[in-house]
Amino acid sequence: MLAGQDFYLGGYGFASGHPGNVTALPSATGGRYATGVLADGRWGPDGDGSHSRSFAVSDGTSTIVLSQIETQGYFDAYKQGPFGINEIRKDASARIAHLAGEELAADPHPKVGNDHQPAPVPTPSQIVVDSDHSHGGPDTAGVWGGVPTSYLQLVHDQTVNSIVEAWQRMKRATLKYGVVHGGVDGMAKYPPQECLDDGNQTCDPGENPDWILTNQFRTDPNNQAMDDEVRVLQATDDKGDVIATYVNYSAHPTVLGSSNRKVTGDYVGRLAGLMQQRFGGFAMDQVATLGRTQPARDGCDRDTSAMTQDEANLCALDSYAGRVATKVEMAIDRATPFSGAPIVALNSYMLNDPTTSAVLAGIVYAGQVIGAPAGRAGNAPWYTGNVLGTSVFSGRIGNVLINGGPGEFYPQIPLKVRELVEKNNVDDIKGFMNIGTAGDFLGYIIAPLEAYPEPVFSSVASHDDPCNGVPDPAAVCPSPIDNDNYFFNISHTFGERLTCDLLRGAGDILTGDKSTYWSQYERCPAFITTTSSTRASTRSSRRSPTSTSRHTRRSTTCSRRGVRPALAKIPSLRSVSFRQVRRPHRRSSGDLGG
Repeated sequence: MLAGQDFYLGGYGFASGHPGNVTALPSATGGRYATGVLADGRWGPDGDGSHSRSFAVSDGTSTIVLSQIETQGYFDAYKQGPFGINEIRKDASARIAHLAGEELAADPHPKVGNDHQPAPVPTPSQIVVDSDHSHGGPDTAGVWGGVPTSYLQLVHDQTVNSIVEAWQRMKRATLKYGVVHGGVDGMAKYPPQECLDDGNQTCDPGENPDWILTNQFRTDPNNQAMDDEVRVLQATDDKGDVIATYVNYSAHPTVLGSSNRKVTGDYVGRLAGLMQQRFGGFAMDQVATLGRTQPARDGCDRDTSAMTQDEANLCALDSYAGRVATKVEMAIDRATPFSGAPIVALNSYMLNDPTTSAVLAGIVYAGQVIGAPAGRAGNAPWYTGNVLGTSVFSGRIGNVLINGGPGEFYPQIPLKVRELVEKNNVDDIKGFMNIGTAGDFLGYIIAPLEAYPEPVFSSVASHDDPCNGVPDPAAVCPSPIDNDNYFFNISHTFGERLTCDLLRGAGDILTGDKSTYWSQYERCPAFITTTSSTRASTRSSRRSPTSTSRHTRRSTTCSRRGVRPALAKIPSLRSVSFRQVRRPHRRSSGDLGG
């Protein structure tokens, strides 16, 4: 699949540079096509290449699934065919329903004796799928040159398989939840947990604190809010053995730069493999609040002079993943089990917003011309004229609220939800998980409106002084596309609208009244006539008239697939968890995958 030099990596630069995206024609930029898979086997197959991972939990009445594709970005629906997240959710739910029906039909005396009853079937609305946004991941969005259509089919199939297998292998377990602060470098407001534990927010020298995040706009007073929590769910069986470790954390998967040409899930995939070896069982890291939130990169923690480029890149990924894993271990040490009656819920909602982005319209309708064949469906309900439709998610596991937004949302968005829920906390919510790029991939989502000036400025200039060697007391140094936050932004209203829809969802999930928190934010009534909070659409994207054949590869052994997936069913008055399913994106030996 990589031999044709038409399998591009996403995240750095823009477009392939080939006129019409025809690789036989010269490229104006050279293009960043993949030359292989970044792998060394150190953490087993789970840490190499690109995977789909799924996580499910049930309370005996409802089942929800959280799934992630290790790729640059993945759309709700595609022009090329029924490969999008919308179809993944529907197809997985339908297959699970079929399997549950077969299981019940095979039992001549249901509910008699020690029958195993299938777990509740998750509806499409109870399944959320995101992308990890790796900048070494496949360009499944088509913004940097794209990937073959057969790969989109493969990702669809393997992600569906991951979700289905997660449901099939549910098991009882105890689930605990813990949180620590990762720390934001250069921001006294966000010290790492090590300093907080010592009662020293200023982090005096000698404590060896580790700040693992950075804020792209840390000097901007309108963009001081950050989500630096490292949130951990860990499941154990009756013997206390770890079944699964789930992490929810906000750093961009940009540990590696544009010089990397090998497929990788960045630190996210390496962290999963590392945690499996450190804690046992299965592990995954699902990205959280990505907007303007970057990793505090330190590179490889060893001498790289004798290393190959791939070895140095893998070392850099493992060094950062190790720093995150240390925080994860701290969170596990202070984690407490869920208690009380178990409650699990997840809903998806349709959000519509008039877009103002010329970049979005250009690449969706004519990106092929410049080598940016954006694959997002341009038909209703996903994109009609200038009105964009997408998915938003709200849910809960016990007393932890889940927010899911369709892009790299700024921290102010979920923090506004948190502020209002904690202000009127009728259901004793104690934790908040945020899932970025959930259900769709719509770039940066900026809110509130006051947060815009710095991203706009940084799209054309920097504050460098001197500027290109010349003194610049005004600190306005021309630098086109110095930062892409505004460049990849849907509209000026999209972030506020997302905030309001997440407030609606929180009310729906926690109180059964969508207005509970929505009505407490004074800006929400402006969107009352155009914001939809209906359940997720069941429409399919337009099928391509030249749809390719299926290219599914099913692993048949545990060693090829990684740790066998298992999930958890929540019993009364106990907490439970699940185990993740890893599905490598692989067609044949040497192609993409773990």
